[in-house]
Amino acid sequence: MDKNKPKPKFYFDVRIECMLPATLTFRVLAEDAETASQMIKNIQPNSVQHRLIGRKDIKLTVYDAGCTMIRLIKNLMGR
Repeated sequence: MDKNKPKPKFYFDVRIECMLPATLTFRVLAEDAETASQMIKNIQPNSVQHRLIGRKDIKLTVYDAGCTMIRLIKNLMGR
């Protein structure tokens, strides 16, 4: 395998349940689910354009884009 070849990137749908009356959905291009969950820190969600100051994240779920296969689930309560 060629060492200079970059890792393949896939689209992930990241959904966060938070203390707002909404579920936020982000679409990011990342190498794996862990990287996808870190990339959403400073971007706006795809479907919700509200100011999200003071939100309290409860649960993070990362899916393959357009699929129901779950790659990563993190409980964010207590952090």
